[in-house]
Order: sequence, then structure tokens, then C-alpha cells
Amino acid sequence: MKIAILAPPWLPVPPTGYGGIEWVVAQLADGLAARGNDVLLFAPGSSQTRARLLPLVPTHVGQDYPLGMKEALQFACAHYAYARAALERAELIHDHIVLASDIDLDIPVIHTLHGPADGKDAAGRTAADICRAVSASGRPEYYVAISHRQRELYGEEGINWAGTVHNAVDLDMAPFRAEKDDYLLFVGRANWEKGLDLAVRVAGRAGKRLVMVVKMTEEFEREYYREHVEPWTRKIPVELLGEITPQEKFELYSRAQGTLFSSQWEEPFGLVMVESMACGTPVIALRRGAAREVIVDGETGYLCADEDEMVAAVGKLGAIDPRRCREHMAQNFSVDHMAAGYEAAYAHVAREVRGR
Repeated sequence: MKIAILAPPWLPVPPTGYGGIEWVVAQLADGLAARGNDVLLFAPGSSQTRARLLPLVPTHVGQDYPLGMKEALQFACAHYAYARAALERAELIHDHIVLASDIDLDIPVIHTLHGPADGKDAAGRTAADICRAVSASGRPEYYVAISHRQRELYGEEGINWAGTVHNAVDLDMAPFRAEKDDYLLFVGRANWEKGLDLAVRVAGRAGKRLVMVVKMTEEFEREYYREHVEPWTRKIPVELLGEITPQEKFELYSRAQGTLFSSQWEEPFGLVMVESMACGTPVIALRRGAAREVIVDGETGYLCADEDEMVAAVGKLGAIDPRRCREHMAQNFSVDHMAAGYEAAYAHVAREVRGR
């Protein structure tokens, strides 16, 4: 099948540091190509892929843009990619840039939902409202959720669903290590939804060293860290690393006693959990969002109701078999598993379009 995959213009694919969507797109493009598909990847020219790369921009443009300008650039990139995909005679467009296109092409489109249902655009429309409006337009546009919980929050009614496909991690990138060092790890953006302050408190109360890999490239992230996290780090020592290379990140995962996934919102997926388990490192998470679909409670980590339960879970990390973490990840969140899931979504859309 000839598939055009659209990535955002902000970061290279794969990213050199933090970048969840870019990691998913990179692995999906390579995974689909490995399965014999003809894949066109629309991404920054600084990207690397097994697919055929068609640059959206000469190099990645960074992330620190005002909301209105950011959306304008997103739509400009999407417009170009859709038109070029049509010229390349793509059979399907898989869009990771925007939730709705305004180009009337005779090509089915799948949008992967990477964000929450109540996320809003510059006009104040929620993501769920946009999906319903597009689904009612009569255009052949469909949606894929990245977790069952995310799909539940968007709602079944009025949305052209093509499937639910969990994100994945390339096992070849994740070194396995059974023997662990005595520290906890946090990986995430400096934003309220990631619960950085909670992670610091949990580690402090448990008497553990905390290593924090924190993305702070945008001004609002730096402001959030200064205001809400830094005061806690004055009381509880942490090792703050900022953004590091993927290789350095996976090495930290492999040596950590456990990873704290302190997300404060209904996380649509949470790639950190899968990355950690791939290295044989259990995850302690709040019982919300997709965590219940990713973690096997008591086997690959612990699902907790609150801060107190997270602190108690730290003392039980030794009961988790690192091999079980790796096994669970390999069985459910491999790149080939994700690529097969999207192939099934593409086939569903093809049947739907033929039946119109």
C-alpha cells in the first residue's frame, strides 16, 4: 500500500531529544516500510527514515511559537503535504499534524489523536468537537485513538473511528538490565500535567535519589519549572539533567530502580511507561488515563490512587521481575505490533470508502 505519513515540522523524525509524536511517527514509518508498504514521509529535511523522505521544511523549525502562528504553520505544512501526496498517487494519507483538513481530495485520511479530547485550538474548539465536525462533513476522514481510555473520553458517537492503536518502542533501542541502581527516574515536559512536583515529593518521602530528565525548551515550560518545581528542589535534592540523547535516556531507564509516572491528567498514552518497561524497569503511576492499559499492576509496576500509595509502592519495587516488564512490553507494544494495528485501520478505511 502507498501511504503518505505527515509529521509536524517542529522536530526531526526521529527527534534528537524529547518528542513523543516524532518517535511514534519515526517508528511507524520504518515499521510499515519493513512490512512491505510504500511509505512517503513528510517531515523536516533533517529527519532520517527507511521511508522516502519528502521534506516539509529544509530543517526542523523548533517549538517556541505563539499559538496562532503555530497553527498557521501547521496548516501550511499540511496543505503542501496533502497536495504532494495526491501528486504522488498515495492511496491513503496518515496525518499527525492537524485534526482536520480543508482540502477536498479523493484520498482517504486518517488522523492519529495524540492529545486530549478537551484540548482547544486558537478558536476555542475542543478536539472532540473538531473530530465530530469533520466526521459529519462527508469527507473520507477517520480517526485513530492511541488508547481505549482516550477514545472513551472523545466519545463513540459522531466520530469516524478507524481503530485504537497503542504506541510502541523499538526494543533494539532499549538495553535490558536486571540489576538496578538505587535511584528513581522521571522523564517528561515541564508542565503541570506531568506532575513534576509530585515526583519530587514521592522520591523525597521514600528517601530515594531522583534523576529528572526534563524538557524545558519553551518559555512557558521554564516559567512553570521556576514557579512550581524549583521550590521543592530546594528542600529535596534532585539531579536535573534537562534534555539528553535517546541513548543516554535509555541507559538511565535501564539502571533505574523504578520510573515515576506522576501524570496529573488523563494521559492519552504515556510513552515513558513503555520505554521504561522495555528496559526492564517497573513504573509507578497514578491510576488514570492509559496507565491501566499499559501497566500490569503488581507485575510490571504499580497503579496508585494518590501520593501516599506512590510512596508505599517505592518500597515494593524489588518484588517486580525486570524480565516480566520487558516481556510485557515486547508482547504488546512492539513496533511491528503497532504497524500491524495501523494496517488494520487502513484496511477498515478502505472498506468504508468502497462501501460509500
